[in-house]
Amino acid sequence: MATATRRTTAAADWRALGTGVRLVTTDPALLDSCNLLLARHLAEVDAACSRFRQDSELVALDQARGRPVRVSPLLAEALAVALRAAAATDGAVDPTVGSAIGALGYARDFQLVQDDGHPIRLTVRPPP
Repeated sequence: MATATRRTTAAADWRALGTGVRLVTTDPALLDSCNLLLARHLAEVDAACSRFRQDSELVALDQARGRPVRVSPLLAEALAVALRAAAATDGAVDPTVGSAIGALGYARDFQLVQDDGHPIRLTVRPPP
């Protein structure tokens, strides 16, 4: 007669990178260390890839205006993944439209945008 093994889980929830994060582990004793590792990694991704942080690598790369810039392996990997996604989706995912998105008003983290009750004015421009 087989007996079912019941798995115990533990979870942690927080916000990072403008979205909700939920970490679940099947070993509750490891939750704190896993939480610390994931939080550190997400902070590294934010520091490298955020377009909302003036101190991010991505902002520095954008401000270089085409001049050669040395980037971290993390940012290089993120850029490579974004370009592969663009190729795999025939451009439905496009990592090069940051300026167009900014022109549409998405220039700040959602948590910093306050609803003033006015309708959004939309100007359509072709992507770069």
